[in-house]
Amino acid sequence: MVRQDEPTACAGGWRRRARHFAASCRSALADARGVTAVEFALVAAPFTMTLLGIIQTGYAFFLMAALDSAASASARAVTTGAISTAGLTATQFRDQVVCPKLPSTFVCANVFVTMSVVQEGQSPTGYYAYVNAAGTGLVQPPLDGTGKFCPGAGGQYVVLQVQYPTTYLTGLLASAAPTTFNGKPSYVLMASTTFRSEPYNGAVAYAGC
Repeated sequence: MVRQDEPTACAGGWRRRARHFAASCRSALADARGVTAVEFALVAAPFTMTLLGIIQTGYAFFLMAALDSAASASARAVTTGAISTAGLTATQFRDQVVCPKLPSTFVCANVFVTMSVVQEGQSPTGYYAYVNAAGTGLVQPPLDGTGKFCPGAGGQYVVLQVQYPTTYLTGLLASAAPTTFNGKPSYVLMASTTFRSEPYNGAVAYAGC
């Protein structure tokens, strides 16, 4: 003979099992969320630094390409004698010739231009004067506006160097800055071009050249 309270007892057992299963699921879900949070904390910083590094590198390449293009285009005005025959100063050359060829992201006041005449050959007064002692790169002109500005005369060899110190997009990368400019961690981009001027006449004599 079946007791009347057996269905109720059976139902109660199933409810207890269901509650236990639900509690186990909630515990497992909480554990999974905790593991996810820990994993994210471990990878968030390296991922963020990598992403910022990629963006910074791309931005630097953009600036460098623009600086190279502006230097090459500006050299044409020197080649034809338009600069030396007009007697333009370094500041005028920068403001009137170089900066209009740069994107608006550049601050023209932070662009530094140096120009000098060199002789052919391997002497210290030739092209090798622009290479550092280790032979690993170019000598960086001063960033104080005191660099030479000698456009030369017709038929001479001229070296044009355009520099642009710029800051990092985020302070997280500033610790890697090789120099400072205006009190801020910075790195310097430099475009150089060497060319021979056309045989023009009427060049103005520049002081210090």
